[in-house]
Amino acid sequence: MDSIKREYPRKSKKIKGMINIHINDSTMEALSPGIKDETIKIIAETKDISWGGFCLQMTNLPRDRGKRFTPEKAHTIVGRQIVVSFNNPHLTLWGEVIRLDSKAHEMAITITKVSDYDLWQGLCDAQEQG
Repeated sequence: MDSIKREYPRKSKKIKGMINIHINDSTMEALSPGIKDETIKIIAETKDISWGGFCLQMTNLPRDRGKRFTPEKAHTIVGRQIVVSFNNPHLTLWGEVIRLDSKAHEMAITITKVSDYDLWQGLCDAQEQG
């Protein structure tokens, strides 16, 4: 099978940030009784970035009451809105979770909004130092 060519090339880049995943869905009540509206906070680091999305690597998975980060329930996070805030550089990204691999502790996000488009474009285009 031919490999899929991405619209925007990915670049290896490590940026630590605070992630907020907002869970607000009536289906969550059926999957995890007693949990309906919740924000999950996680500290993570980007693995790679591109103009259209990025991959986050989580050192530890959060201990959420709904156990949504287990391999059996990881699919319940896919499609959720996410906000990622970086302090250095000062930047906020909004997007949607498109993949969660709980075994590898990785989350793929497609970007829907950026607080500073010029800064994000600069990070995506910058050449590695070294």
